[in-house]
Amino acid sequence: MPAPVFKGNFPVTISETTTISDRGKIQYTKVVAYQNGSVATGSIGSSSGAVISGKTLALTAISVNSKDGISEVTSTFTGGDTSAPEVYEVVASVQEEPISSHPAFTVSTAGFSSSIVDAAGSANVNFDSDNIFQSFSKTAENNFFGVQSYLSPQVQYRRIYSLGSEPSGEITNTVAYIYATPEGSPPTLAAGRNWLKIAVNIKNNGNQRTGSGQFEITEEYRGSGLKGWNGYVYFTA
Repeated sequence: MPAPVFKGNFPVTISETTTISDRGKIQYTKVVAYQNGSVATGSIGSSSGAVISGKTLALTAISVNSKDGISEVTSTFTGGDTSAPEVYEVVASVQEEPISSHPAFTVSTAGFSSSIVDAAGSANVNFDSDNIFQSFSKTAENNFFGVQSYLSPQVQYRRIYSLGSEPSGEITNTVAYIYATPEGSPPTLAAGRNWLKIAVNIKNNGNQRTGSGQFEITEEYRGSGLKGWNGYVYFTA
């Protein structure tokens, strides 16, 4: 394919593209043609005058492609709109747990009409000398023979939001803390259950040192079992 023919004075702007994500990230790409020897590029991290939708963006990537005396410079600017609405995600699933950890294993509770030991027939449930469950006998009632685990319901909640400045260390220092109700719009848990912050992801869309950053933050929480997270093991927020 022949090289494009440029008319007029250099530099020549070839294309400009702007994309805005549903979470507020703005990316602006500009391609400019220069005559070889007169290439001008900005510095990574600088704003270089790129303002989109009233937001000053930072220069985050530069590439130069030279051919037939012409250099095409592609500059990518990134930033964001910190007024973008928060996003909430909820995932409900199940996780395999030892049958002996079931809340109604030895005592009927949590809405179960009978304990598992009683349902299997207490004489058919085998414990070791330390009273730790081992197995159900072949004579166990209600199909409990061979059962070693059950599927426990789990729920995870994610809160995704944006900030215009780098978040404080508290946001990560409180990972593995118990929360009665996280910020945002978490689902309501059953009585006795609470939340544990299990992860935080911070993504910097742009360079805040230039005043142009947008920080996209994802906080993730896991709902507890019926007895709540153990306050002797985890701190409470």
